[in-house]
Amino acid sequence: MSLRDLLEEYRYSEEFIYEGLRLDLSYWLKRLMEERGVTKKELAERMGVSPAYVTKIFSGSNISLRTVAKVLAALKVDAKLFLEERKERELKLLKFKTKLNGVNDESDAIAIAS
Repeated sequence: MSLRDLLEEYRYSEEFIYEGLRLDLSYWLKRLMEERGVTKKELAERMGVSPAYVTKIFSGSNISLRTVAKVLAALKVDAKLFLEERKERELKLLKFKTKLNGVNDESDAIAIAS
């Protein structure tokens, strides 16, 4: 069984989705912190937690909605949740990839993307 087959088999499993969400959340929270020039120590102070706890959050451990809300509040960031049916997204990507096959230069790519 290839890696692609394994991915296809498990992509809708609860554990696969959970791990993906956990890693995505920790990545985006860390990115927001860095974009705002906030250190882990500063974020910990704003949240009223230890710097070690912040490190734990960014490792993907102990991510709960409460923890996410606490980080977003400390960074003064609003949250939106966007869910999309995968089949629809996959169709859009397939159409986009098909269009890209005919791209010869940067201006073609920009025209397709817009």
